[in-house]
Amino acid sequence: MAQSTGTPSFADDTDQLSTYARTEILAAKARTSGLARDPVTAERIRVAIDGVLAAAEREHLRTTARITPDDVKRRLSEHPYAYDQFALSHIFIAVGRTPDGGERSDAEALAKARQIKKQLDDGADFATVAKAQSEDTQTASQGGELDPMLGMYMSNAFLPAVSQLHDGDVSGPVRGPNGYHVLLVQQHIGATYDKTHAMIEAVLRDEAADEAIATWVRQTPVSFDKASLADQGSRAP
Repeated sequence: MAQSTGTPSFADDTDQLSTYARTEILAAKARTSGLARDPVTAERIRVAIDGVLAAAEREHLRTTARITPDDVKRRLSEHPYAYDQFALSHIFIAVGRTPDGGERSDAEALAKARQIKKQLDDGADFATVAKAQSEDTQTASQGGELDPMLGMYMSNAFLPAVSQLHDGDVSGPVRGPNGYHVLLVQQHIGATYDKTHAMIEAVLRDEAADEAIATWVRQTPVSFDKASLADQGSRAP
């Protein structure tokens, strides 16, 4: 006997069933009344069908792309730290306009960040200092804690600074677009093939599909009747 996954199926979802039934009834009425032959409606149907077919073709390209374990391992080795997981906290010191409405030069912000780093090196608790001195109003109250992230999504300034640190280490001041950050590495989990191969394979499949599509676009000239498109747009609901 199959066990429930805890997620209701389509057949058990009364709201979805009601929407589906309503759509089927309205579509049947529209066909009976000849609305499918209306030029504007017919064009919208064609565009909708094209969208479904385009999505299906892209998914076909993804699933049939030849991605080998060696491809995954090569991507992993060519992009060190990109697929590592990082749990970080930070203390932010603004350059320019400060949260209290004042102004701070780059040199002043750097000096303040260095002072904070010294406090931490002398044994101050990172979360306590972050709550008292960080100017990131969204994270200060949580002790500067940031959402966990993969290296590939990290700022180009952050990744080189934290990738060589061990858990519990604190970076020196790191310049970001709006000021300086002092970063605590709470946890750095290095990527391995076993942990990341599914994610990397999905990325490679997306890239293969997009590359194939880009090639087709370059090789297939497409012309548009701009007047016709403008007319369709003016009649769109």
